[in-house]
Amino acid sequence: MAPTADQVADEYRRLQSQLSGEAAAQVTVAYETLLNPLDLERTFPLYAEVVAQIIEAARQSAAVLAGAFYIAHREASRVLGEVPAIAYAGQLPPALLSTSLLVTGPVRVKRLTAQGASPAQAAAGGRVATARAAIRHVTDGGRATIRDTTRRDRLALGFARLTDGDPCYFCAMLASRGPVYESELAAVGDEDDPYHDGCGCVPAPVYRRADPWPGQAREYESLWKDATTGRSGRAAINAFRRAYEARQRATREGAQTA
Repeated sequence: MAPTADQVADEYRRLQSQLSGEAAAQVTVAYETLLNPLDLERTFPLYAEVVAQIIEAARQSAAVLAGAFYIAHREASRVLGEVPAIAYAGQLPPALLSTSLLVTGPVRVKRLTAQGASPAQAAAGGRVATARAAIRHVTDGGRATIRDTTRRDRLALGFARLTDGDPCYFCAMLASRGPVYESELAAVGDEDDPYHDGCGCVPAPVYRRADPWPGQAREYESLWKDATTGRSGRAAINAFRRAYEARQRATREGAQTA
């Protein structure tokens, strides 16, 4: 039996997560072996050069993976007609990537040290932040490929956010809003759905307004409605966060006692 569009999307998300995780592990090795927290200025240039190569190679792989997913997902969605040329994501601007590595590495280490952290604690804080940023940079190669190809596709209406199995409340909240349609983006002048460092979410094309929402988005929508009745703005967001995090705790506790 041929896979459904939802199954194709979930497998793609899993593969992108695996790819970005492997890249983050390589970046962590480079961080631990090339960046000396006691000699940041001298050791940063070589470290940044090596890490940039790791991230760009993985980002290219993420774009290729996204292109293959786009074609497979379109077929699984039973969309007829010519497939648009895949808009593979380009290279990150070197200055942007260098700044990211500087902020998550040396700048963070110095700030943590100034706050009283030991050299080991400060280095660990920078290592974690850098790995999470690497995950975003790599996965963004796939996200940009899907987003820009969707905009080339005359049969695509927009895209929906597919979360991982344990998203943060913010990602769950965005997924609860359902698909983002190109007509809506044009009206508000918005370009992107936000993705934070370490985020495991990916976009999936939407071809019909009646298409099922991917993943757990409908569950998050229901939770949003239940938790935010009579609230708006920041109060609604805070209420959803409390309800969502309580739900996640209950799920984890249930799994531990099973």
